[in-house]
Amino acid sequence: MSEMNPVTIDMILEAVKSYQPNADADLIRRAYELADAAHKGQKRVSGEDYISHPLAVAKILTDLQIDDITISAAILHDVVEDTLITLPDIEYIFGADVRKLVDGVTKLRNLPRTDSKKIENIRKMVVAMSEDIRVVIIKLADRLHNMRTLKYMTPAKQLEKSKETLEIFATIAHRIGMSKIKTELEDISFRYL
Repeated sequence: MSEMNPVTIDMILEAVKSYQPNADADLIRRAYELADAAHKGQKRVSGEDYISHPLAVAKILTDLQIDDITISAAILHDVVEDTLITLPDIEYIFGADVRKLVDGVTKLRNLPRTDSKKIENIRKMVVAMSEDIRVVIIKLADRLHNMRTLKYMTPAKQLEKSKETLEIFATIAHRIGMSKIKTELEDISFRYL
């Protein structure tokens, strides 16, 4: 989705219901309401309201027909890092499964920056840190949306993110069989490199 056609929570709910008829729509809607309130006033570099990012990540996951718990965690994936919401808050409101996924994505955010000698170790760490493959899938969707909006970053940041994406994220997507995401990550990265 482009900035011209922002993703809405209703689009997410409709998509999830189409492939998971018994999905917990209330869980997803509550995740959205909390994330929207928590990110209120925050903006992306593009100038869009910050909530557009977690909704776009959730939309990428609905295209992959990912479950309602993962969609909820995707919507909440930045609240612990960027707002006053804590992991115990997430667990209290949404349950242990959502908390575990949000925590996993938060930990993946804190990986050390790469140099060519560390790349293979970082790839292994990403997989090892994730007790649940859904954490890696959320992180890949997060990176994909960030790459789709890379045009708003400085040329230096574009090059850095593109190299990191090729070396780590596209490789992980390939290794877990997500060829569509791998291909798009590569295409965007090569455009900037």
